[in-house]
Amino acid sequence: MVDRRERTRERHETIQPGERSRISARRRAVAYVLAVVLPVIVATAMIPFRVDHGRVAVLVLVVPVVVVALLGATGPAVVAALCAALAYDFLLVEPYYTFAIEDTDEVVAALTLLLVGVVVGVLSGRLVRLSVRESTRRDELRHLVDFIRANSEDRDAAELGTIACGHIAAVLNLTGCVWQPGQEPATGPILLGDGNLMGLVSELGSDRAVLPDRVELPVWRENRQLGRFILTATPRHVVSYEERVIAAAIAELYGQSQST
Repeated sequence: MVDRRERTRERHETIQPGERSRISARRRAVAYVLAVVLPVIVATAMIPFRVDHGRVAVLVLVVPVVVVALLGATGPAVVAALCAALAYDFLLVEPYYTFAIEDTDEVVAALTLLLVGVVVGVLSGRLVRLSVRESTRRDELRHLVDFIRANSEDRDAAELGTIACGHIAAVLNLTGCVWQPGQEPATGPILLGDGNLMGLVSELGSDRAVLPDRVELPVWRENRQLGRFILTATPRHVVSYEERVIAAAIAELYGQSQST
Protein backbone atom coordinates (compact mmCIF):
# COMPACT_ATOMS: atom_id res chain seq x y z
CA MET A 1 0.00 0.00 0.00
CA VAL A 2 1.32 3.48 -0.94
CA ASP A 3 1.43 5.97 1.92
CA ARG A 4 -0.97 8.89 1.46
CA ARG A 5 1.78 11.40 2.18
CA GLU A 6 3.87 9.82 -0.55
CA ARG A 7 1.03 10.25 -3.05
CA THR A 8 0.76 13.95 -2.25
CA ARG A 9 4.42 14.40 -3.20
CA GLU A 10 4.03 12.59 -6.52
CA ARG A 11 4.79 14.70 -9.58
CA HIS A 12 3.41 13.90 -13.02
CA GLU A 13 5.51 13.23 -16.08
CA THR A 14 6.14 15.95 -18.65
CA ILE A 15 4.91 15.56 -22.21
CA GLN A 16 7.15 18.01 -24.06
CA PRO A 17 10.75 19.01 -23.37
CA GLY A 18 11.17 22.25 -21.45
CA GLU A 19 7.89 21.99 -19.53
CA ARG A 20 9.71 21.77 -16.24
CA SER A 21 13.16 22.97 -17.11
CA ARG A 22 15.52 23.01 -14.17
CA ILE A 23 18.09 25.70 -13.52
CA SER A 24 21.01 25.26 -11.19
CA ALA A 25 20.75 26.42 -7.59
CA ARG A 26 23.62 28.84 -8.22
CA ARG A 27 21.91 30.38 -11.24
CA ARG A 28 18.64 30.71 -9.31
CA ALA A 29 20.47 32.39 -6.41
CA VAL A 30 22.12 34.83 -8.82
CA ALA A 31 18.71 35.57 -10.36
CA TYR A 32 17.20 36.43 -6.97
CA VAL A 33 20.15 38.68 -6.08
CA LEU A 34 19.85 40.51 -9.41
CA ALA A 35 16.07 40.76 -8.90
CA VAL A 36 16.72 42.91 -5.84
CA VAL A 37 19.88 44.76 -6.90
CA LEU A 38 19.20 45.67 -10.55
CA PRO A 39 15.95 47.64 -10.01
CA VAL A 40 17.60 49.62 -7.20
CA ILE A 41 20.64 50.41 -9.37
CA VAL A 42 18.47 51.52 -12.31
CA ALA A 43 16.20 53.61 -10.10
CA THR A 44 19.23 55.24 -8.45
CA ALA A 45 20.65 56.09 -11.88
CA MET A 46 17.34 57.80 -12.72
CA ILE A 47 17.42 60.13 -9.69
CA PRO A 48 18.99 63.08 -11.59
CA PHE A 49 16.09 62.91 -14.07
CA ARG A 50 13.21 62.27 -11.66
CA VAL A 51 11.90 65.86 -11.66
CA ASP A 52 11.51 66.27 -15.40
CA HIS A 53 11.31 62.67 -16.58
CA GLY A 54 9.89 60.71 -13.65
CA ARG A 55 7.32 58.86 -15.74
CA VAL A 56 10.02 57.63 -18.14
CA ALA A 57 11.47 55.68 -15.22
CA VAL A 58 8.39 53.46 -15.28
CA LEU A 59 9.42 52.19 -18.70
CA VAL A 60 13.12 52.01 -17.89
CA LEU A 61 12.48 49.94 -14.77
CA VAL A 62 10.93 47.19 -16.86
CA VAL A 63 14.39 46.46 -18.30
CA PRO A 64 15.87 44.83 -15.17
CA VAL A 65 12.76 42.65 -14.91
CA VAL A 66 13.37 41.35 -18.43
CA VAL A 67 17.07 40.79 -17.70
CA VAL A 68 16.22 38.68 -14.66
CA ALA A 69 13.52 36.78 -16.56
CA LEU A 70 16.02 35.85 -19.28
CA LEU A 71 17.79 33.69 -16.72
CA GLY A 72 14.83 31.35 -17.13
CA ALA A 73 13.22 31.67 -13.70
CA THR A 74 9.73 33.14 -13.27
CA GLY A 75 9.98 33.53 -9.48
CA PRO A 76 12.94 35.94 -9.57
CA ALA A 77 11.23 37.88 -12.39
CA VAL A 78 8.19 38.46 -10.17
CA VAL A 79 10.48 39.56 -7.32
CA ALA A 80 12.23 41.94 -9.72
CA ALA A 81 8.88 43.46 -10.70
CA LEU A 82 7.98 44.02 -7.05
CA CYS A 83 11.41 45.54 -6.28
CA ALA A 84 11.13 47.77 -9.34
CA ALA A 85 7.78 49.13 -8.15
CA LEU A 86 9.13 49.72 -4.63
CA ALA A 87 12.30 51.39 -5.94
CA TYR A 88 10.22 53.65 -8.16
CA ASP A 89 8.03 54.63 -5.21
CA PHE A 90 10.93 55.17 -2.77
CA LEU A 91 13.46 56.95 -5.01
CA LEU A 92 11.54 58.61 -7.84
CA VAL A 93 8.14 59.63 -6.46
CA GLU A 94 7.46 62.58 -4.15
CA PRO A 95 7.78 62.64 -1.19
CA TYR A 96 11.20 61.10 -1.87
CA TYR A 97 12.74 58.36 0.29
CA THR A 98 9.43 57.22 1.72
CA PHE A 99 6.89 54.71 0.52
CA ALA A 100 4.08 57.25 0.82
CA ILE A 101 2.51 58.49 -2.42
CA GLU A 102 0.41 61.65 -2.45
CA ASP A 103 -0.37 61.88 -6.15
CA THR A 104 -3.06 59.47 -7.36
CA ASP A 105 -1.45 59.35 -10.79
CA GLU A 106 1.79 58.14 -9.22
CA VAL A 107 -0.11 55.37 -7.44
CA VAL A 108 -1.50 54.27 -10.80
CA ALA A 109 1.98 54.48 -12.35
CA ALA A 110 3.52 52.34 -9.58
CA LEU A 111 0.77 49.72 -9.83
CA THR A 112 1.07 49.73 -13.61
CA LEU A 113 4.81 49.18 -13.31
CA LEU A 114 4.22 46.25 -10.96
CA LEU A 115 1.59 44.68 -13.23
CA VAL A 116 3.56 45.20 -16.44
CA GLY A 117 6.73 43.94 -14.77
CA VAL A 118 5.03 40.75 -13.60
CA VAL A 119 3.48 40.09 -17.02
CA VAL A 120 6.71 40.82 -18.91
CA GLY A 121 8.71 38.70 -16.45
CA VAL A 122 6.38 35.72 -16.71
CA LEU A 123 6.19 35.95 -20.51
CA SER A 124 9.96 36.31 -20.84
CA GLY A 125 10.47 33.26 -18.64
CA ARG A 126 8.03 31.35 -20.80
CA LEU A 127 9.88 32.39 -23.96
CA VAL A 128 13.10 31.06 -22.45
CA ARG A 129 11.41 27.70 -21.78
CA LEU A 130 10.02 27.63 -25.32
CA SER A 131 13.50 28.31 -26.64
CA VAL A 132 14.82 25.37 -24.62
CA ARG A 133 12.01 23.21 -26.02
CA GLU A 134 12.76 24.10 -29.62
CA SER A 135 16.48 23.55 -29.12
CA THR A 136 15.82 20.15 -27.56
CA ARG A 137 13.54 19.15 -30.40
CA ARG A 138 16.17 20.07 -32.97
CA ASP A 139 18.62 17.86 -31.10
CA GLU A 140 16.07 15.02 -30.99
CA LEU A 141 15.52 15.24 -34.74
CA ARG A 142 19.26 15.42 -35.39
CA HIS A 143 19.98 12.29 -33.35
CA LEU A 144 17.13 10.39 -35.02
CA VAL A 145 18.22 11.37 -38.53
CA ASP A 146 21.88 10.64 -37.78
CA PHE A 147 21.01 7.16 -36.57
CA ILE A 148 18.81 6.50 -39.60
CA ARG A 149 21.78 7.37 -41.79
CA ALA A 150 24.11 5.17 -39.76
CA ASN A 151 21.54 2.38 -39.92
CA SER A 152 21.50 2.54 -43.72
CA GLU A 153 25.25 2.01 -43.92
CA ASP A 154 27.08 -1.28 -43.92
CA ARG A 155 27.95 -1.72 -40.22
CA ASP A 156 28.11 -4.75 -37.99
CA ALA A 157 25.68 -5.21 -35.10
CA ALA A 158 28.18 -4.32 -32.36
CA GLU A 159 29.21 -1.05 -33.99
CA LEU A 160 25.62 -0.08 -34.74
CA GLY A 161 24.63 -0.93 -31.15
CA THR A 162 27.32 1.40 -29.86
CA ILE A 163 26.09 4.17 -32.16
CA ALA A 164 22.49 3.60 -31.05
CA CYS A 165 23.60 3.77 -27.40
CA GLY A 166 25.30 7.09 -28.04
CA HIS A 167 22.20 8.65 -29.60
CA ILE A 168 19.85 7.25 -26.93
CA ALA A 169 22.14 8.52 -24.17
CA ALA A 170 22.24 11.97 -25.77
CA VAL A 171 18.46 12.21 -26.20
CA LEU A 172 17.74 11.12 -22.61
CA ASN A 173 20.82 12.79 -21.12
CA LEU A 174 22.00 9.51 -19.60
CA THR A 175 25.19 8.84 -17.70
CA GLY A 176 25.49 5.40 -19.32
CA CYS A 177 24.02 3.10 -21.96
CA VAL A 178 25.03 -0.51 -22.68
CA TRP A 179 23.65 -2.96 -25.22
CA GLN A 180 22.94 -6.39 -23.70
CA PRO A 181 21.92 -9.14 -26.17
CA GLY A 182 19.74 -12.07 -25.16
CA GLN A 183 16.26 -12.88 -23.93
CA GLU A 184 16.80 -12.71 -20.18
CA PRO A 185 13.81 -11.51 -18.11
CA ALA A 186 13.69 -7.88 -17.04
CA THR A 187 15.16 -7.04 -13.65
CA GLY A 188 13.90 -3.48 -13.32
CA PRO A 189 11.70 -0.79 -14.86
CA ILE A 190 11.16 -1.04 -18.62
CA LEU A 191 10.88 1.73 -21.19
CA LEU A 192 8.24 0.56 -23.66
CA GLY A 193 8.15 1.30 -27.36
CA ASP A 194 5.35 3.86 -26.91
CA GLY A 195 7.46 5.90 -24.46
CA ASN A 196 5.71 4.75 -21.30
CA LEU A 197 7.53 3.32 -18.30
CA MET A 198 6.47 0.01 -16.79
CA GLY A 199 7.55 -1.24 -13.39
CA LEU A 200 6.71 -1.42 -9.72
CA VAL A 201 5.47 1.81 -8.13
CA SER A 202 8.38 1.71 -5.70
CA GLU A 203 10.83 1.45 -8.62
CA LEU A 204 9.37 4.31 -10.64
CA GLY A 205 9.65 6.90 -7.87
CA SER A 206 7.38 9.78 -6.94
CA ASP A 207 8.53 12.09 -9.75
CA ARG A 208 7.37 10.40 -12.95
CA ALA A 209 9.25 12.91 -15.12
CA VAL A 210 12.57 11.59 -13.77
CA LEU A 211 13.82 8.23 -14.99
CA PRO A 212 14.63 5.54 -12.41
CA ASP A 213 18.34 5.00 -11.80
CA ARG A 214 18.37 1.94 -14.08
CA VAL A 215 15.97 1.35 -16.96
CA GLU A 216 15.81 -1.42 -19.55
CA LEU A 217 14.83 -0.65 -23.14
CA PRO A 218 14.03 -3.98 -24.83
CA VAL A 219 14.57 -4.45 -28.56
CA TRP A 220 12.33 -6.76 -30.62
CA ARG A 221 12.21 -8.04 -34.16
CA GLU A 222 9.33 -10.15 -35.49
CA ASN A 223 8.04 -10.93 -31.97
CA ARG A 224 11.46 -12.09 -30.84
CA GLN A 225 13.45 -10.20 -28.25
CA LEU A 226 16.99 -9.54 -29.42
CA GLY A 227 18.20 -7.93 -26.22
CA ARG A 228 17.96 -4.69 -24.31
CA PHE A 229 19.67 -1.37 -23.81
CA ILE A 230 20.58 -0.86 -20.16
CA LEU A 231 20.10 2.84 -19.41
CA THR A 232 21.68 4.62 -16.45
CA ALA A 233 19.79 7.82 -15.73
CA THR A 234 21.19 11.17 -14.66
CA PRO A 235 19.89 11.87 -11.13
CA ARG A 236 16.97 14.34 -10.96
CA HIS A 237 17.12 15.10 -14.68
CA VAL A 238 13.65 15.65 -16.14
CA VAL A 239 12.97 13.56 -19.26
CA SER A 240 9.83 14.27 -21.27
CA TYR A 241 7.51 11.67 -22.79
CA GLU A 242 8.50 12.99 -26.21
CA GLU A 243 12.18 12.31 -25.56
CA ARG A 244 11.41 8.78 -24.38
CA VAL A 245 9.47 8.13 -27.60
CA ILE A 246 12.47 9.24 -29.68
CA ALA A 247 14.80 6.97 -27.70
CA ALA A 248 12.42 4.04 -28.13
CA ALA A 249 12.21 4.76 -31.88
CA ILE A 250 16.00 4.58 -32.19
CA ALA A 251 15.98 1.24 -30.34
CA GLU A 252 13.25 -0.06 -32.65
CA LEU A 253 15.19 1.01 -35.73
CA TYR A 254 18.21 -0.84 -34.38
CA GLY A 255 16.12 -3.96 -33.88
CA GLN A 256 14.64 -3.84 -37.36
CA SER A 257 18.13 -3.69 -38.86
CA GLN A 258 19.25 -6.92 -37.15
CA SER A 259 18.76 -10.31 -38.76
CA THR A 260 17.00 -13.04 -36.77
